[in-house]
Amino acid sequence: MNRKIDKNYFASARVGLFTHYTYPTYAEGKGTNYGGTAYSRTDLRTAHSAEEAAALFDGEKFARTAHDLGAEYVVFTAAHAGFNLLFPSVTMAETGCTHKCTESSDGIRKLLDGLAPYGIPLVLYLPPNDDHDIVNEDLQKMGWYGNPEGRTEFLIRLIREIYDRYGKGIAGFWFDQGGPDRRVCDTVRECNPDAVVFINTGVTANTVLHPNSDFIVSEYYGSIEGCDSDTLPVHYSQVNRQIGNWYAVGGKAPTDSRNLYRYTVRTIAVEGQYNCGIAWSCGPYLNQTWEDGVQELLTELGGLLRAHDGIYGTVPGRAYPEAPDSVLTKDQWGVSTESPDGQTLYLHVLNRPADGVLRLDPPADGRKFTRANFGDRELSFVLTEHGYEIVLPLEDDGIDTVIRLR
Repeated sequence: MNRKIDKNYFASARVGLFTHYTYPTYAEGKGTNYGGTAYSRTDLRTAHSAEEAAALFDGEKFARTAHDLGAEYVVFTAAHAGFNLLFPSVTMAETGCTHKCTESSDGIRKLLDGLAPYGIPLVLYLPPNDDHDIVNEDLQKMGWYGNPEGRTEFLIRLIREIYDRYGKGIAGFWFDQGGPDRRVCDTVRECNPDAVVFINTGVTANTVLHPNSDFIVSEYYGSIEGCDSDTLPVHYSQVNRQIGNWYAVGGKAPTDSRNLYRYTVRTIAVEGQYNCGIAWSCGPYLNQTWEDGVQELLTELGGLLRAHDGIYGTVPGRAYPEAPDSVLTKDQWGVSTESPDGQTLYLHVLNRPADGVLRLDPPADGRKFTRANFGDRELSFVLTEHGYEIVLPLEDDGIDTVIRLR
C-alpha cells in the first residue's frame, strides 16, 4: 500500500474489520463482567489477566484474516471493559495500577507487525468514559474518580505514551461513549498530524458529526444474524455490523457470504457515504480460533469483494443514488458506485430482471452515457424516452452483475 494514510484515505475506504479482543474485570455493584473474550468455542472462561490475553494473541494470524477479508483498515481494542491495556503501560504503572496492563507481552505490537506486510492501517479503540467495571480505588489511582480533569490528564499521558511506543504506525483512535475531552483529540493530532479520530456518540444510525470527530460513526447498526440483508437499512455513517459477536463468546456464523456481500455493496453505495464504509465486527477467541464458521465467512466475503469491479476505490454513484436508511426490495435492480473522477459509473445489478433487460431511469445528476460494458464486452445499450435499456449478459454469478457505464 503506497497511499498516504490520512483522513482522505479513510474517507474513501470501503471495508474494515472492527474487533473487541479483551480481558475484562468485574467491579462488584457496578455492572456485569462485560466484554470478555472467551478461551474457545467449548471453554467460555475469560483470560486470567491482560498478560494472558496479550500473550496468547497471534498478530500474524489476525492480520492474515483481515487481509483475506479485504479490509482496508482495522479497529482493534487497546482496552475495553475495565480499561485493561493489552501492552505494558508506563502510564498505568505510574498510577499504581499495574494489574490493568500486561507485564511484558504486547498485543498491539504483535498486531502492528502482522499488519505491516499487508499495509493495513491500525486504529486503536478506547472507551475513555467507561468506568462501569473499574473499582473506585483504581479510579482514584487513575485520577478518574469524580474528576473529569484528572481523567483527561490520564488519557493525554496515555496517548503520548502510545505514540512514543508505536510511532505513527497508529493511524488514529476510535473513541467510544461520546469521546474524551477535546484536548485528548488534539493530543492525537499533535502526535500524528495525519491521524484519524472517530468518536461514537450512540449505538444506532448517528447523523450528527461530533465536533472532535473526523467521521460520523454508528458503532452498532444491528447484527446480520437471522436477516436477509436486503431488508436491513443502510446509512452514510461508518456502519459496524456484527458477525457473531463483538468479541468471541461462543457464537457462530449466522449467515452466508452472499448476504454479507450484498449489504457491503449497498452500504458503500449509499448517498453521502464518505465515512469509511462498513467495518464488519467480530474477533478471535483467546486460543486464536474464531467463532464457528466466522473466519471462513470473512475469507469468502473477501473473495467476492475482490472478484467484482466497482467496490474499492469508488464513491457513491450520483446518477442513481441510494438513499440513507433504505432497504432493497425485489423489484429494485440494485445500487451504483462510481470512480472518484465521475468518468465511470458501476451498476451493481443485485436483482436481475426476469427478461434480462435492465431498464434505467434518466440519471439523477443529468449525466449522459454512451456505452455499457460487462468486463471487456460491450453490451447492447439503447437510449429510450424513459432512460436507458441494457441487455444483460447471460452469464451471471447470481450475486452482483457489474455493468460499467461511460
